[in-house]
Amino acid sequence: MKMVKRYAGILMMLTLLVGFTSCEDDEDIYDDLIGRTWVGDLGFGYDDDPIKSAIRLDGNGMGIDYLSYYRDGSPWRDLPFKWGVEYGTLFIDYGAGYDLREIRGVHVEGRYLCGDLFIAGIYFDYIELRMD
Repeated sequence: MKMVKRYAGILMMLTLLVGFTSCEDDEDIYDDLIGRTWVGDLGFGYDDDPIKSAIRLDGNGMGIDYLSYYRDGSPWRDLPFKWGVEYGTLFIDYGAGYDLREIRGVHVEGRYLCGDLFIAGIYFDYIELRMD
């Protein structure tokens, strides 16, 4: 019985440690991302005709993507989205008609937002978005 209590106590401590650590990490990531504009490739366009994203993340969970889109002659297109950070993943939801973007293992290194980009749950590439 003593052994069971001991292992239960250890399990409880590990659960609390992991729970508090992940929340703190998400808050730190969130603070590093808001109020800035990040520029780079989020998987729009094609290899021969890439589209550059410039995403601004606001503190209310909303954002705007200023797409640099040259095929039809218009240099910029605004695309609003919802965003959030959960368990070290940045979720970018453009809504109906667009695949969900996830940047897993998201972190900020100096002036770069880095991580693995998944589009509709499929790995796209390791990306680095530059702070503008």
